[in-house]
Amino acid sequence: MQGCYINLERSTDRRAAMDAQLHRLGLTGVRRQVAIDAQALTTGSASITPGEHACFLSHTEAITRASPGEALLVLEDDAQLSEALPAVLRSGVLAQLEAEGCDIAFLECQPITTTQNLLALWHSLQRRLPPQGSGAPRHALTGIDFIDARTLYNWGAVAYLVTPKGLRVLPALLQEALASGPAQPYDLTLGSFLRDGRLQGVVLSPFLATPASGSHADSTLGSPSESAAHDALGGALRRLFFAGPLEGLDAQAAAWRHAPLTDDPQLRLLADLMAQLFVLTARDHAAR
Repeated sequence: MQGCYINLERSTDRRAAMDAQLHRLGLTGVRRQVAIDAQALTTGSASITPGEHACFLSHTEAITRASPGEALLVLEDDAQLSEALPAVLRSGVLAQLEAEGCDIAFLECQPITTTQNLLALWHSLQRRLPPQGSGAPRHALTGIDFIDARTLYNWGAVAYLVTPKGLRVLPALLQEALASGPAQPYDLTLGSFLRDGRLQGVVLSPFLATPASGSHADSTLGSPSESAAHDALGGALRRLFFAGPLEGLDAQAAAWRHAPLTDDPQLRLLADLMAQLFVLTARDHAAR
């Protein structure tokens, strides 16, 4: 397997953190790829920001430069990797992905937050994590699940695998998207390819990566900032499904977990009913 992480020249702290993490996990074959800097772009699509355009070009370059004969691991430089990742990569998962005709496998994502999707991720956690109270670390997985990305994947490109088949398919799709703008950021473009059947993909669960805590705060993409609530809750949701430490997760979400997000009493009631029904459904499944 080959691999790279995408890193701007000026992001020296992220480079040092990624190099240390990769060395600790024994992923020393993952090389640094210099990211295309938005400040160096002379033109761009009006549909996306210069930072998003540079990100799209950087990921495209990583994929087009890869050797087509072996799978490619692509990381952004704010990826926190699970201690389970090296063992999973040695377990035959790459061969299984190829045997199933998969083009891309996401190590994490922002899921489409339907009850069905969240229950699938929750049940995967219960099935694959060590039992509570066992004393085993959270990354001591009993296996990994493949979940269809067409219905689960919403956005996120912090960590993913491209199979040899994907390396034959994806470059032409990305060049086509670039020639027409691109109209969407890189990860949303991948989502479009998945949903229209031009790309075959899965999400690995439990998640084997997650964005580093607070990394959205110093993002170089230059996107219009989301609300603080969205950042905190979305980031916490992704980390909840991570096969790694959860320290700080409660604090990250504390200010928003019980905040009155709406003045509409019926919408508040709907949210409360959904939460209760979700817990009942999860418990009912676990009891079977």
